[in-house]
Amino acid sequence: MIHYSDARLEHLSIHFIGSHADQEGIICSEQKLQLQNEHLQELIKRYFFDSFKEPEFYNLAFSTGEVEMNPMHQLASTLFDNPGAHHELSMQIAKYLYDNSKHPNIKSGDLMVAYVEDVLIEDELVEALCIFKSENKEPFLTLNAKSNDYDLESHEGIHISKLDKACVIFNTERSDGFKVIALDKSNRQKEAQFWISDFLSLAPRADNYYHTKNYIQATKNFIDDRVKPLYDIDKGDEAGVYQRSKEYLKNTESFDEQEYLQQTFQSEDVIQAFTEYKADFEEEKNIKLSPQFDIHDAAIKNQSKVFKSVLKLDKNFHIYIHGDRTKIERGKEDDGRKYYKVYYEEEK
Repeated sequence: MIHYSDARLEHLSIHFIGSHADQEGIICSEQKLQLQNEHLQELIKRYFFDSFKEPEFYNLAFSTGEVEMNPMHQLASTLFDNPGAHHELSMQIAKYLYDNSKHPNIKSGDLMVAYVEDVLIEDELVEALCIFKSENKEPFLTLNAKSNDYDLESHEGIHISKLDKACVIFNTERSDGFKVIALDKSNRQKEAQFWISDFLSLAPRADNYYHTKNYIQATKNFIDDRVKPLYDIDKGDEAGVYQRSKEYLKNTESFDEQEYLQQTFQSEDVIQAFTEYKADFEEEKNIKLSPQFDIHDAAIKNQSKVFKSVLKLDKNFHIYIHGDRTKIERGKEDDGRKYYKVYYEEEK
């Protein structure tokens, strides 16, 4: 959770990042923006932080493992050591971003680079480097009251609740690549994910959120890739596995791999199959599933769609199954028609 009510926006610089494909270049402001209006400062802080209610953290990384070689790590370190050089460093960030925006799908946009002090994150008070690129403008209406009449005007601007590309680097855990939050909502095509990979070079931070999320994903992939083909389970059985997984994660503070596998899969054959599958999953995803960690509630919430099992019957019915395998029964009529029988106690 990020708390910014007492945070101070000390420096803000804005530059234009043109389309690299069209060779538009960059246009840098001559000086940083002077913000005397407190209400405007509050709006900007909301823009920076409100989209990260329950954030997933990353670290800046580098291919050789030497995080100090990451250019963004170098720029962030210099800024945190010398905040007075903010505007000059913001122009270097703008140039570095432009140099890493070569894909033709990448749009031009306005880049905000801010230095914020006294942000409270996970009980630690730190400085933050905020880097936001806005590629899309939203139309809005302005009403101007004049005597007994109104004037109506249209404008275009940035919606403070709709981010395009965002990154906040917190001044903590420097040797590990800082603690970072980031997102890219404006362009989800795989080939255009330059913001996370090319520009920032981020790697997931191996914390409790990361471990919880990975185990949920491993469970889902295992059911899809191995359990369904090998054991021919129906949607009721599948929902039962997901329900047991969810109950364990929601009702247990500290994850223990053997306890989780026993409660979730119950069958020794299936548990052995998961143990064998685990190595393939770790190699494919280039991650390590930890056998013990503290379960992170936000990861369960953000992965909630994994636990939903939808039974789709031709084009006529969709049944959402939340668990309790004993209340759904599958069968087949003598004439070949398939059916599901569902039991319930009350209709809502």
